[in-house]
Amino acid sequence: MSVSASGGTRRPATVADPDGRPTRYWVGVLLILLLLTEQSALGFSLIAPALPQVAAEFPGSQVVWVMTAFTLSGAVASPIIGKLADRYGKKRMLVVTAAVGALGALISATAPTFEILVAGRFLAGIAFACMALGYTLIRDTFPVRLQSISISIANTGVGAVGVGSLLVAGLLIDRFGMRSVFWFAFGFCALGALLAALFVRETPIRTPARIDWLGAALVTASMFVVMFGLSRGKVWGLFDSRTLTFVAIGLVGFAIWVWWERRTPEPLIRLDLFTNPGLRYTVIAGGIAYGATTLLATLMPMLLQAPQSTSYGFGLSAPQMAGWLLPGQLAIVASGFIAGATARSLGFRNHLTLGAAAIAVAAAVLATVPSAPTVMVLIWVVFGLGCMIYAAVPNLALLALPETERAVGSSFVGVAQTMSGTLISTIGFTVLAHFVLASGPTGVVYEEAGFRGAFLVAAVAAAIGAVASLAVPRALQRRSADR
Repeated sequence: MSVSASGGTRRPATVADPDGRPTRYWVGVLLILLLLTEQSALGFSLIAPALPQVAAEFPGSQVVWVMTAFTLSGAVASPIIGKLADRYGKKRMLVVTAAVGALGALISATAPTFEILVAGRFLAGIAFACMALGYTLIRDTFPVRLQSISISIANTGVGAVGVGSLLVAGLLIDRFGMRSVFWFAFGFCALGALLAALFVRETPIRTPARIDWLGAALVTASMFVVMFGLSRGKVWGLFDSRTLTFVAIGLVGFAIWVWWERRTPEPLIRLDLFTNPGLRYTVIAGGIAYGATTLLATLMPMLLQAPQSTSYGFGLSAPQMAGWLLPGQLAIVASGFIAGATARSLGFRNHLTLGAAAIAVAAAVLATVPSAPTVMVLIWVVFGLGCMIYAAVPNLALLALPETERAVGSSFVGVAQTMSGTLISTIGFTVLAHFVLASGPTGVVYEEAGFRGAFLVAAVAAAIGAVASLAVPRALQRRSADR
């Protein structure tokens, strides 16, 4: 593309936003935000390979709490941070949140006891909120022409992080021990916080409302109890009386919170926003489909690393597994570009429907427990393309939310996805736990029927998400096509 200068010669056009900033500036800002929006993915895929070493260093510890504390913290902190961001500025809270996350990683890296390590992980989990803060900043500050594709990329970079962190974790653990992964997470998060403070623009949008601290306390306690019950459900069993008791108490807490939010003049979250069918069905469909991806992303490495003696396992090492998963993880990244590039022609509602359907197909094929390596690689590519739901859900949510409620609303959407992922994963692993073949120092080995049942749980969940996405109003579909 070219334009005419005053002298009649033609020179290349510079694509810039209304303030005169060129596209390369916004690409740089997006790369900085990617360091922080991927904190939740990094917190899982980088740390999970170190869990056996954590268990060895702290004998007798409940090592599952290394991951549970991270998830619980993200679930309870995100809505509060979102509200603070709407009031005080999204960039400010992004930097503060990343700094707290970095501090948590530092505490875990230097922890003398298991309890302190878990406390560090709880602090690190606050960085969960970076994802919602990142893509709401994009919506508030980026030129319109770059918003959809930038948000899509910010939410599907998990593919690159998934493979990269597996390789990095394997290298660090082998050479420097398990604490090195926490040091890496500290550096990653601290660097993102510093660069965001220096180069990311602050949003001009503010909501001058007070913070509903009672509502925050109620929803925090309720989420904590429900998430604790669901996380322990993997050990106790989904229908164990203890699991059901915790979930029931949490649901009662939610009911009290809803009662309070409907009566206070300045609630933490405007629940009337969820009477909007566009937001309501986006949360339902996206949350259920996201839960299926969480279960699949956990089961697939277990299947690939299972011993060959099981007749279905491939006995892969971490580096070998990363190589097998690489095409699919790259497909996850590509799905973000595809969703952003086809936002006008296809629309984000269709991305959500097609993505959930692709995930359902991938899970259904995996339920046959394929023994051919080519099938495993190809079906993971199908799964990766289905992960365009990561791009579709936040874009649809932001289109449905008023600009003054974007941070807290987006954070709540993220919490709903996390809780859905925990619930569906708990159901899948409850099924798997009924088919234990052997248990030893190297881990648990399951029967083929267990994987078949767990993959079917994911397939059903993704299919339900695809059907539910059809209820997203066509008006919101047209708005996404107009971006």
